[in-house]
Amino acid sequence: MFWKKPQPDQPGQSQSISGTQINNAQVQQTQAGRDATVNQSGNVGQQQSGITGADVVKLLEELEAAVKGAGLTSQQQEEALDYLKPAKREAAKENADKDLVAQNLKKVGEALETVDKASDAGKNLWQKGQEVFGAIAPWLGIASKVLGF
Repeated sequence: MFWKKPQPDQPGQSQSISGTQINNAQVQQTQAGRDATVNQSGNVGQQQSGITGADVVKLLEELEAAVKGAGLTSQQQEEALDYLKPAKREAAKENADKDLVAQNLKKVGEALETVDKASDAGKNLWQKGQEVFGAIAPWLGIASKVLGF
């Protein structure tokens, strides 16, 4: 049998992770030479998204105003707003159900896509919706997959 005796000049290796809460984050570990220390702190989820629930509500209010001002038929406008309002209401909550927000925004997106195909007024509205959804996607995290982001 082969056995390699540990060298006295090679320090032991250890890792310690404590007091950690990671949501929607990527963790990378690296093995380095002697005396390597890495410290990371902060709310990783907030650092990654850079957007708050209040920001999401503002963006959804902008989209709501765009829907109301787009010159859509009352039926087209109502369909988009029927899903936009509950998404906005949920996003305003402290512990918002992001899956619920994403599901409602998916329905808004479907309504805007239908309007986009039906009228010229809908084309700008569809583009605005895509911009808002893209801006909100980091806040939604994994729930944004419902929107296709």
